[in-house]
Amino acid sequence: MKTITSTAVRRTAVRSGVLGAALLVAAGLAAPQASADAGYLAACTNQVGTRWAYNGWPIPAVDLARGSKGDCVRALQWALVRTNFVDSGEAPDFIDGDFGPRTEAAVLRFQSKYPRETGGADGIVGYKTWGYLLPAAEG
Repeated sequence: MKTITSTAVRRTAVRSGVLGAALLVAAGLAAPQASADAGYLAACTNQVGTRWAYNGWPIPAVDLARGSKGDCVRALQWALVRTNFVDSGEAPDFIDGDFGPRTEAAVLRFQSKYPRETGGADGIVGYKTWGYLLPAAEG
């Protein structure tokens, strides 16, 4: 019997264009959303669509920077809390959908810690930053 690895399932799903949270959960490769706050990501991608990161993860089809607002910013803020770049005790005040100075500072901390993976600390949440942040937040 052939063993299928998570990488093989993810790669196959990406090629067929059906990679999604339900597929990963059904395959036992990802945990269900850890909290109701994780729904921000679904709301975001429902609004702006999905693109594929370099690592095969679905990411929002939008770049964010200071001044951005809405569900995609909430998804970003949720991911920053989940990855401990913002203290979880601050989450109720932090996850407000407004990409202001606190969100920018947290993004810069994340990008500074992982400059190679995110393309460097520029405060813009683009293709590389989303692609590295979301798997870390959901993992």
